[in-house]
Amino acid sequence: MLLTAFGAFLGALLSILASIYIEFKRKPKLHLEIEDPPSDRTFSPPQPRNARFVRVQLCNDPMPRPLRWLGREAAMHCNGHIQFHHFADGAPVFSKPMPIRWAGSDEPLSFYPMPSGPPVSMLDQAKYNAAFYRNCYPGTSEPIDVAARFDDDEECYGWSNESYIRGKGWRNPDWRLQKERYLVTVTVLSSGETVSSVFQLENSVGRLDFRLMPASDEDRDRVAQ
Repeated sequence: MLLTAFGAFLGALLSILASIYIEFKRKPKLHLEIEDPPSDRTFSPPQPRNARFVRVQLCNDPMPRPLRWLGREAAMHCNGHIQFHHFADGAPVFSKPMPIRWAGSDEPLSFYPMPSGPPVSMLDQAKYNAAFYRNCYPGTSEPIDVAARFDDDEECYGWSNESYIRGKGWRNPDWRLQKERYLVTVTVLSSGETVSSVFQLENSVGRLDFRLMPASDEDRDRVAQ
């Protein structure tokens, strides 16, 4: 009798532990990595002619092959922010972090008809709000804009949805970064999950060498202080 009860208890316990393990393995497994190479683009006036955008990728790793039949969950409604730091001491450059922009989102602009003359491109509030959120499915990645640099400028600019607001412009003064090297913390939140990584932003060079680089342990320690 006692052995039967113990066997039933052990079976139930193993079943519960197996369920917990399976649910844990099915959760999104996220990490951030540098997009390489950076995105070089050419535009027509009135925009800058030459631009380089540096980005990171949010990756949701696929389930290991032996467990692929379980299916990993998607990371839903991902959003987050970017903090720029001085390289020397890790102190924040700006008083607040910059909300992230998903590079795969539509530009938050639409053409609106005018009583006279051609349609005018203006901020579309629905597109603007949607560009803050993204779903990341297993085995895929979603690019996140970090910063952009234009033509022969020495400065670069944090790139966000605000860059499309009239009066801010692509060279948004709120996120201007001088000709220096910086540290960048990218943080993404999704369904109770948080992933955060530190990178170097190399802006002490010409535009064609402007890039993101891996951070060292010492870099991460300075940011954490």
